Amino acid sequence: MTHPSPPSLPPAKFGLVDLFAGPGGLDIAAVIMKEEGVESIGVEWDDATRATRAAAGLLTTEVKDVAALGPCDPSVIEANVLTGGPPCQSFSVAGNRKGHKALEEVLRLATRLADHEDEASFEAAWKEVKGKTDAMSDDRTGFVLQPLRWIMEAKLKRRRPYEVVVLEQVQTVLPVWKHFAEILRRTGYAADAHVLHTEDFGVPQTRRRAVLIAQWDPENTERKVYFPEATHQRYRKGLERLLPATHEDAATDPLDGALFAPPRNAKEREKEPWASVGDALAATRPRDFVLVSNYGSGGDPKNRGRRTSDEPAATITGKFRRNRLFLLKENESGEKEVGEELDRLSPEEGGLLQSFPARYPWQSTDVAQQIGNAVPPRLSLHVLSAALLRERPKDEWFTRLEKWKPPVHSTPKDRPESR
Repeated sequence: MTHPSPPSLPPAKFGLVDLFAGPGGLDIAAVIMKEEGVESIGVEWDDATRATRAAAGLLTTEVKDVAALGPCDPSVIEANVLTGGPPCQSFSVAGNRKGHKALEEVLRLATRLADHEDEASFEAAWKEVKGKTDAMSDDRTGFVLQPLRWIMEAKLKRRRPYEVVVLEQVQTVLPVWKHFAEILRRTGYAADAHVLHTEDFGVPQTRRRAVLIAQWDPENTERKVYFPEATHQRYRKGLERLLPATHEDAATDPLDGALFAPPRNAKEREKEPWASVGDALAATRPRDFVLVSNYGSGGDPKNRGRRTSDEPAATITGKFRRNRLFLLKENESGEKEVGEELDRLSPEEGGLLQSFPARYPWQSTDVAQQIGNAVPPRLSLHVLSAALLRERPKDEWFTRLEKWKPPVHSTPKDRPESR
């Protein structure tokens, strides 16, 4: 009896192995960039998230644990690009004493993994480091070191370094990525890390992500690394939104395609207006409404953040279904006032606010958490284009993202209820 071969990454110009891959934000961007020779395979632990990836037709390794795999495994041995977003909750909360302590420990252990010239030396260091991370009270702390292990093993054990490395996480992880960049420069990479704002790239929410980009270039490790350039207006409370760019095709419906459409009239104006909640949900919601956050602002749980439909949403977390929506109506004086409460955000709408396609086949009962944890595909297109091609994304990629549909084996009955 023959058994099907386990999934493996085919040879490609850019073969990505995505650690802690999640529901596929970065992988769906790789699919959109397929004509550039980009293939991807994800390593993901969570079964529900793996089900979403399967429904979306994304390649995922049979082995779930990144710690049980490495660059020499047959399923990922062809990869020449490493990407990942390790869980960093143990030190991602600013001002938390335990978080700062964990951060300091991770930086110290990362240094222990640097500057090894042979496999045996690195293996001894990794054994020591793993023993310390295994003994930590929060085992997620050690996950952030896994990409560094993969990078070093690709160079010393596989003897073929990754050509490109891309890592992302919440903004408070920036010191880790900066430290990694320093280590990688000593290893043979040109590397740097910055915080990117998602609304700068047309994602209809304010979300800040720390991103590291490293490119193998042992003869020029101190050169500048190209990072994505903002295409859209930065959101600020009280700031007036830019008017849409003048465009004959958009005159009849300025919201049509506003979420995924490429920047228009780039030569005439530097940036487009930010993408708003209303842009993203134009097909399912009234024109004027207000989104009230589940979280308090300024440390006051009663001071709920509010965003109107003309503004980007606040960061979409795994609890976005707790946010409340209210209709905005004009009173007799022509002023906007809060009206009746609307249905709460559906999984599909949460995905749209993360810039996923409308028909993305979210699976299982923890969909909100999957969506909250995901990397916005629109941001991924900008980051991958910068890291792999060192240029801005092509306009047509955003059209493909908007029109993307799941493969035929994804059945509607497997999808979560909309409300």
